[in-house]
Amino acid sequence: MLKVRQAVWEDIPAVVELYDGVIDLFQAQTGNMGWRKGVYPTEADFRRAVRAGTLYVGETDGALAAGMVITQGTDESYGDPPWRVSAPDEETAVIHTLGVSPARTGQGLALGMIEGAVSLAREQGWKALRLDVLEENEPAHRLYRRAGFTYIATKKIWYESTGLASFLLYEYAV
Repeated sequence: MLKVRQAVWEDIPAVVELYDGVIDLFQAQTGNMGWRKGVYPTEADFRRAVRAGTLYVGETDGALAAGMVITQGTDESYGDPPWRVSAPDEETAVIHTLGVSPARTGQGLALGMIEGAVSLAREQGWKALRLDVLEENEPAHRLYRRAGFTYIATKKIWYESTGLASFLLYEYAV
């Protein structure tokens, strides 16, 4: 059973180790440098997220197995796509950096993390969850569609870790 909770300072070393493994696996499987060690996500990113209360972890069998960041409001880099849910920023949130330990892939944990995000959204009164996925990250596209997210648009977005790249935007009506 996956338990999704807000991360605490003591989680940082395990979170960094988890994401280092996720980055290694993703690069080995795709050759893509979407996330890069030392660039994004970094320990400093996770520390900022813990400080802001936006880092969430998933635990199973007493061990940290997944992580994600959820920020309130819609990312400005998305521009003005044709969202299906019309809501002000205080009623939306964005899921960032959803990752599952390579040792735990294929166990439904990513879907469990999304369910945790939806539960949080309901508690907070948010009307929509939004996110972006690199165009070539087909496993993530399948996951989000299976979880009930709707494809909205493809946008060129610049991130430090990817440079200018094509991302698909998705939305979930809470």
